[in-house]
Amino acid sequence: MRRVLLGLSCALATASCMPVVEGQDYNLAGQEVRLTLLHTSDIHSRLIPYDFAPLKTDQDLGLIPEAGPFGGATRMAALLKREREKGDRVIHLDSGDCFQGAPIFNINTGEVEFKFLSQTRLDAAVVGNHEFDAGALNFVQRARDNATFPLLAANYMWNDWRQVGSNQAGLETEPYTIRNIKGVRVGVIGMANISSLNSIVEGGNSLQVTPMEQNEVVRAYVELLRPVTDLIVIVSHLGLTEDQDVIQGYEAYYEYGRAKSFVQRAKSPWQVLEWFGPEGDEKSVVRVLIPGVSGVDVVLGGHLHVVLNPPQLLVDPSGRKVVLAHSGAFAKYVGRLELVVKMPEVAGEGEGAEVLSQDYRVFPLDALWCNDAMRRYRYDSSIFWTEGQFIQNPDVRAAIKACRDQEDRNTTQLLQPYILGMDFKLQLTNIFSYAPRDVQRRNNSSGGDSPLGNVAADSMRKRRRVEAEMALTNSLGIRDNLYAGVVTQESMFNVFPFENTINIMYLSGKEMQEMFNFVAERSAERGCVSQAQISGARFTMDCAQVQLNDLRIPCTRANNATDCPTENRAGHAPWQCLEDESSAAGEGRCYANPGTDIQINSNALDPNGTYKIAVNDYIAKGGSGFNVLKRNTTRIETGISLRDSLIGYMQGFCTCQDILDGNATSKSGTRCGSLINGKWTVADQVVGFCRAAKVFKDELAVEVGACKCGDLLGRGFDPTGCNAQGVTTPEQAQQACIAGKKVGEKCTCEALAERGYNPEGCNAPEIDTPAKAQAACAPATGPYSGRCSCRDVLAGGNPICGTVTPELRSFCENPTSMSVADAVEDGRIGRRVK
Repeated sequence: MRRVLLGLSCALATASCMPVVEGQDYNLAGQEVRLTLLHTSDIHSRLIPYDFAPLKTDQDLGLIPEAGPFGGATRMAALLKREREKGDRVIHLDSGDCFQGAPIFNINTGEVEFKFLSQTRLDAAVVGNHEFDAGALNFVQRARDNATFPLLAANYMWNDWRQVGSNQAGLETEPYTIRNIKGVRVGVIGMANISSLNSIVEGGNSLQVTPMEQNEVVRAYVELLRPVTDLIVIVSHLGLTEDQDVIQGYEAYYEYGRAKSFVQRAKSPWQVLEWFGPEGDEKSVVRVLIPGVSGVDVVLGGHLHVVLNPPQLLVDPSGRKVVLAHSGAFAKYVGRLELVVKMPEVAGEGEGAEVLSQDYRVFPLDALWCNDAMRRYRYDSSIFWTEGQFIQNPDVRAAIKACRDQEDRNTTQLLQPYILGMDFKLQLTNIFSYAPRDVQRRNNSSGGDSPLGNVAADSMRKRRRVEAEMALTNSLGIRDNLYAGVVTQESMFNVFPFENTINIMYLSGKEMQEMFNFVAERSAERGCVSQAQISGARFTMDCAQVQLNDLRIPCTRANNATDCPTENRAGHAPWQCLEDESSAAGEGRCYANPGTDIQINSNALDPNGTYKIAVNDYIAKGGSGFNVLKRNTTRIETGISLRDSLIGYMQGFCTCQDILDGNATSKSGTRCGSLINGKWTVADQVVGFCRAAKVFKDELAVEVGACKCGDLLGRGFDPTGCNAQGVTTPEQAQQACIAGKKVGEKCTCEALAERGYNPEGCNAPEIDTPAKAQAACAPATGPYSGRCSCRDVLAGGNPICGTVTPELRSFCENPTSMSVADAVEDGRIGRRVK
């Protein structure tokens, strides 16, 4: 139930006094002016470019799969600077959640994120729910010390900061801010998240805030700001549906006594649609329509990580159109909304400006972020269907380098000490497994268990010092896929960015049933896609039964559910007649367990049994609505990180050498492959990869004179040459090079030397040119590292490969000795929708 603070006038009374807007005097009365709104959202600490496999939706928005890595603060800062210079009137707003999601946050808890946004001259940001992931006190400290921009939260009523024990967050946030953009007065109202913050309503309100009903908050601040502003913009972290509700209105349930004053008021009254109890009784629950808000011009939203391109045009109660834009997440995009605004004829009379037209563009942040021509070339029909042709084009590689050179150097300087600190503390480049294919965190076929969810839950259950009968973790706690290529420590931080740990609990059979019922009910609300991942158990989510339960079909308790519906019950759990508090004595409602066919280690769930289970500490404390776990008093904190548990588990997987040798287990005793229909099976795709990796390893070992092919690749003797026209031999390089002199347009003497073009050659006198090296040995491309092939890794010269670490080179030289991350959906979670 959304909360209403009836004393909303108190909030306005205690809000900051109306600021005096100073600056140059512009007379824009009656003129049409252009205003540019730059929009970022849900950056989630992705300040360093990262790898992932762009989905079709990302590609449709312009991200080029071959042009990874993606995102990054240096690109974002450069693009924001470029767009600021293009516009005459520009304002940059952020929709929150700049914290959490990459290891830089785990080490620095938000310090560098706020510093970065301050350096980009951000005008205002709304407070996101993840800003409190390291606690309210941490947020306050970071905001006080590192943020030079206003942090907005109009719908938060903070506890009195003068009270003993206050986190003093009220001192670091504001409900709104006003920006004078060369004569255009823009009022910005911040709407912070409520739905994802359990700390607001649980644990004694540890956040020390009272949430206020969103539409009434916006309505009040629009009335306050409209007389002194030309445009009103909401920067929101509520979520897409809630953003729409602010403008269009929505239905909600309240006790009539709480809603009465809003129903009876003359202006924008709430409308009672249905009574649950005697009409007029203040204790009766009513279904009400809360009207939308008039007077808002633009809503810039976040929280759900979506891109609205084009933006939605909503219609407010007065008939005016309101622009709603969302600009994605994880630093993949920057949104730019161009408005043409007709200023009022008479300034200062509170009429407000009128938005005549709008144009929206989303800028993708990949390695070609600065070059639209190359982005169009990527989809040229002459190269689109030929794999690898685009990225091998020398012009494309030159464009990538040019974009890299344009990245913001001030941001590079800001990030450098933090990156060095991460490398020292976390060793993010360490490689511990290899994924021949993407290991998905979601089930895209049946909505049940997922490959990554299965191995994550397995790692919890089987972990030494845990050894539980079953394990369960929430699906949303797994934040990213494992992508094809090497699996590094950094990729594991993307999968588990939160510092969650394994907890052991002991649940009765009845509590187990309640837990599985809750998973089914929560999943039914989300398209019957499982909201939990399990190990050591199997069950079916009966989402159809959830819908039947929601009907609250009446029954008489004395009849033992015999008066509940009997048609089409095959496969559903038997009816029960539960007590219904809203009904008369003796009356109840029909209910059947939506969690069915439950098996724990191949045995049916025993209602009278006791089970040792492993869960993460977040849901153990009631997170994501797991109240059945919150009530249980047996929780034991192991202190074992979910991230470390999964890393250790995957390190024990079979290697390609194990698979090709036909071994049943790895050296650690882990079975090779997955259990499919009762039989341990290694996927054909994994076997195919292992065979190709073995061929590549053998080809590297082929001897050519005194050298091996692997040595030749390492010296730079490969078909791509050195991209220095006319320099193809060590002798030519020696003749062309004088210390510090450039050779051609793309190479320096140092680069030539790195590629092996020096008087010593490769210690194979007969192999002194790329052509001879190619004729003598031409190894296959080898395993895919995640960015490029192993052949490119060893040969050098491909900018897409990025920094080649010793760990990556070692893997490419011996790819069959690395554990293989093989995981599948095995049907442990079924679903029923009819």
